[in-house]
Amino acid sequence: MFPTGKIYKVHEITQILQGILQSDPMLQDLWLEGEISNLARPSSGHVYFTLKDNSSQIKCAVFRSAASRLRFPMQNGDAVLINGRLTIYDVRSEYQIIGERVVPAGVGELQLAFERLKEQLAEEGLFDPIHKKPLPKFPQQIGLITSATGAAIRDILRMLQKRYPAVEVLLFPTLVQGDDAATEIAHAIACMNRLPAIDLLIVGRGGGSIEDLWAFNEEVVARAIFASHIPIVSAVGHETDVTIADLVADHRAPTPSAAVENIVPDQEELRLQLAAVRSSLLRSIAGRIDVARTKLENIQSRTPTTHRIDAINRLRQTVDQLDLRGQRAAVQQLSGKRRSWQIAAAQLDTLSPLATLARGYSICKDSSGKTVTDATQVNVGEEVQLRLSRGQLACRVLKGEIDG
Repeated sequence: MFPTGKIYKVHEITQILQGILQSDPMLQDLWLEGEISNLARPSSGHVYFTLKDNSSQIKCAVFRSAASRLRFPMQNGDAVLINGRLTIYDVRSEYQIIGERVVPAGVGELQLAFERLKEQLAEEGLFDPIHKKPLPKFPQQIGLITSATGAAIRDILRMLQKRYPAVEVLLFPTLVQGDDAATEIAHAIACMNRLPAIDLLIVGRGGGSIEDLWAFNEEVVARAIFASHIPIVSAVGHETDVTIADLVADHRAPTPSAAVENIVPDQEELRLQLAAVRSSLLRSIAGRIDVARTKLENIQSRTPTTHRIDAINRLRQTVDQLDLRGQRAAVQQLSGKRRSWQIAAAQLDTLSPLATLARGYSICKDSSGKTVTDATQVNVGEEVQLRLSRGQLACRVLKGEIDG
């Protein structure tokens, strides 16, 4: 009996099943819990293992890019949670999990949320050292964001008074635990960034459980720290506590009191440094004075007293000669200016109308004051004024003639 329907090849069935798996969103982003067995780490950097429970097992593959982000050394027998997608390995037609994240089982929802946000922000570059702002060496005003009644503020103020009492502290009190704490901390960071003259911000609290510290693992706090133009020091919990805020901040201090040691100098060390610098300067100045005195003594020993006096007198004589030369030059310049002035005055005098009148000429004006240059401008019997070199004459025209 021969088949009447379509005859499939093995790889075609695999492709059909692969398409079914890929079309289901749940199977493309799922979490599985189980125990690791048959763990293999080839030189390619990929990680292969079997995830099993009491009755079943499934192959898992974590490729090199995802394996490089694993934060704990997996071993056979470890109980883990793996996040990934369900697919089919064509060569054996076996279904398997392609893993993207692997975390120890039993860490709880908060730890899972921490790991997810940590990976997300890391991919966005919020932890990149290139974004870390340098801390000022001698801050004058420090902003402090923490609880006004907690142990952290007492430790910070005590250490500041001991190490660097000259600094001014501005407290922005906030909740550091509870549902509203993250929002308050982010708001405080934004407000501090709008104030002038803040050199540095300390954001933190004392130690506690992961639930107590959770406000510093919230995304809103992480993004507020990253957006701050003021350098931020994160001082959350104890040395073993690491929060998202620690990873985003420009500097992480293991404890609030250690934050002070990292951001301000020790006044006693400064006094010792200043004293050492002062001693060094005094020695340098004294050495220069000794060298100059030695040079002067050597010059004096090589030059007799009479020679020194002669040298001084020669300098005085040179000054006198320069003074006399300057006086002669000034006299010559003044004499030249005087001759130029006299020539200019004579030229002006020659061109003056008064000089023309002095040679016997006169200026005639009619009764309206207009200068008469033509006999036809006046009538017989009309009165005219004659301007002479000295004085004026009032005349009456008796007769008018035109030359030519």
